[in-house]
Amino acid sequence: MSRVLLVFFTLVTLLVANVENFDFTHTFVLKKDQIAEVEIKKDYPRTFPHEGILRFRWTLYHNKRLVLLVDYEGFKSQYILEPIYGRKTIKIYLTGDYLRLDRRAFVLLTFDNYDLKTKRVKFIAEFSDPEKRLEIKINKPKK
Repeated sequence: MSRVLLVFFTLVTLLVANVENFDFTHTFVLKKDQIAEVEIKKDYPRTFPHEGILRFRWTLYHNKRLVLLVDYEGFKSQYILEPIYGRKTIKIYLTGDYLRLDRRAFVLLTFDNYDLKTKRVKFIAEFSDPEKRLEIKINKPKK
């Protein structure tokens, strides 16, 4: 009987641990080179001008691959996203002051689809903030 309970509680713990609860979700529909901007206010004062600014845009869609340019706090990076092999999501940590990764705030940028008729890309941004330390504001594009 105790083995059955142990297995049951282990399975329940594993199933509950893999569920992500996102605090804020927003869908962006962007044309080529249209910039999406998100302002992230932290619970401590700014120390440099671009702190808390997340900008991203896409520049090329070819062979079902998308080139995404991301600028977070002045640090630029480039990603190639493709939904075929499961490489359609990037994770960006928003704060760097936690030693435990499961307590850090982050954003998941997911390439959802590309519309061939309108030539627009749909992104889903999911923000997670376990400590509730951030205030998120969507600046661009305006709806």
